[in-house]
Amino acid sequence: MKGLILQLIRDEYQPLLQLPVNLCEEVWARAVTKADPVLFYLNDGAPLIQIGEASRLSLLKCLKQQLSPQQ
Repeated sequence: MKGLILQLIRDEYQPLLQLPVNLCEEVWARAVTKADPVLFYLNDGAPLIQIGEASRLSLLKCLKQQLSPQQ
């Protein structure tokens, strides 16, 4: 389950932050763990995992800080 959630976050935020595609899963896992987003599991006919609205900005900020190349 953890791998699936990580992949969902990666798929959504990698293009948004224009991050390199070769960042390893371990780096992503550390950044997401540090951000500690609130996730919701919804099941209305089809299961859906969603990032809580209150977590979106903090997750974006943390991922940008942790994953963007340092200049």
